[in-house]
Amino acid sequence: MGNLITSSSPPSSASLELPEALQPPTQPVSTSFSLLLSAARAILFLCFVGVSSFLLPLQVEQIDPANKVGILGIGNGLAALLALVANLVAGALSDRTASRFGRRRPWIFVGTIGSTLALAIMMTAGDVVTLLASWGCFNITASLVFAALSALVPDQVPDRQYGTVSGIVGLAIPVGYIAGAILIGLVLKAANISYIIMIVILLVFFIPYTLFLRDKMLPKEHVTSFNLLIFLKNFWIDPRKYPDFGWAWLNRFLTILGYSVGFSYFFYYLQDYVHYPRQQIVQGVSTANIMALLMMMAATLVSGYLSDRFQRRKIFVVIASVVIALGLLIFAFFPSWTMVLVASAIVGTGFGIFTSVSLAVIVQVLPSAHSRAKDLGVLNIANTLPQAVAPVVAALFITQFHSYPVLFIAAALFTVLGGVLIQRVKSVR
Repeated sequence: MGNLITSSSPPSSASLELPEALQPPTQPVSTSFSLLLSAARAILFLCFVGVSSFLLPLQVEQIDPANKVGILGIGNGLAALLALVANLVAGALSDRTASRFGRRRPWIFVGTIGSTLALAIMMTAGDVVTLLASWGCFNITASLVFAALSALVPDQVPDRQYGTVSGIVGLAIPVGYIAGAILIGLVLKAANISYIIMIVILLVFFIPYTLFLRDKMLPKEHVTSFNLLIFLKNFWIDPRKYPDFGWAWLNRFLTILGYSVGFSYFFYYLQDYVHYPRQQIVQGVSTANIMALLMMMAATLVSGYLSDRFQRRKIFVVIASVVIALGLLIFAFFPSWTMVLVASAIVGTGFGIFTSVSLAVIVQVLPSAHSRAKDLGVLNIANTLPQAVAPVVAALFITQFHSYPVLFIAAALFTVLGGVLIQRVKSVR
């Protein structure tokens, strides 16, 4: 991997000329750069969805059917925690990697090899410990890849292209989820062949991608020696010193919290409030999700382009929050299957706008060029933490108020508050 040098901050010597890796990018990136980056992220999402939603539950049930619910909950909870920590650490380490291959490419390569090995072990796992341990390893190694990929946007994309590129990259989420659900859940179905296909896809795509990716090299003299205490301390980004990053982080946290709270018990919402036919609940949930994802894909592309066209970001984030809230309120007050599809389409549209333009805002308010991947890892907490706490928050509303309308109203308020707070960001229009 070349020379890995970790530090808390760059050298203070003003005599050092800023290397290309730390300069703001000025050359426009090609459409192929954006499409390949989006494809790379989509493949990771495909693997995550395929394993967590289909293969892992299937294998746990085969190994220990009596305790499958508890085992699956523990496995996914620990894996999410490992991924969160790994993303933070991997981003910080890649920021400080002085290698002739660049800062990001070595981590993409190592993470890819580690991910394929973890999937291979999962495929042959015959006991719960091996299965969950290898699933945890996959989350760690895939996070190495994800952290490096996330940093490529601020590394290489000039600010005038943030919206368009973020829109294309944002397609990775719905495309990965839909592809994973179709390929693993509907086409392959069996565990062994699914694991083999995922391993092949990872290797066939990421090995050439790593070899041909242009990655700027960070000279050794621009990083200092490793200090563990300062290294750990630097994961805290003081919102008083970087208020725009703090407000953007809160906007992302609250919007994703509102979205996640609204959909945490969507299965039971259809069953108990909409009174959807019980024997078709799974099909109903899938249909509503696909509707939302398709609208999300379209909105992501269009909003990213428009935000670049007008060089405006915050107004799109505000619109996204209002649109998501509108969809959530339709869920609350119009419990019919037709309106569920309408609301799903509206929420998907709003979240597509948010996914695209919110990322563009975040990239523009990163605290330092020296720590882009680490800072994006801190941002990732605003993505994962709401999804972890949302089921608990939703359960509290349901058990205390025994009302799905109250649940969706609360979810809508979270998203609107996120839209209000984005106005506090001063350095972005």
